[in-house]
Amino acid sequence: MPSFINELSLKDLQGLVSSNPSLIIVDPSKLNSGDTLKLRKSLSEAGAKMKVAKVSLIKRAVPEGAAKMVEGKSSIALVSAKDMLAAAKVLADLEKEEKLSVRGGFMDGQLLDAGQVKKLASMPSKQVLRGMLVNVLAAPLVGLARVIAEIKKKKEAAG
Repeated sequence: MPSFINELSLKDLQGLVSSNPSLIIVDPSKLNSGDTLKLRKSLSEAGAKMKVAKVSLIKRAVPEGAAKMVEGKSSIALVSAKDMLAAAKVLADLEKEEKLSVRGGFMDGQLLDAGQVKKLASMPSKQVLRGMLVNVLAAPLVGLARVIAEIKKKKEAAG
């Protein structure tokens, strides 16, 4: 018979999973309390939050395919964020220091393995991508303006 606390935790986890289309599953077992506080602060600054719970509860809360990523340790963390790239970057930095391991996650209904989450972390931020898009779109117009300016200079020099 499940305890009342476990039932509340399960409802909380199910609410977290249903309200966030994208989550990263992390094994925080190598983190000490100081590192955990730093991680939570970094995630908060990135617009993300981390929820640590028992494996048995997380298995029941996540989609079926993601339950395979939750095997093993006694506790696992779910990281939810509005900007998954920023959260993935924070987690990748700690993973490089071997303080935690990213198990995988799911984004918009698709399962992601640990490698795919690492690829997310290596992508440029949303602002950088927007800047790159603006440059690509503006480049032909800038070239056209330069050609017109050169034609005008040649006509003025000849005429």
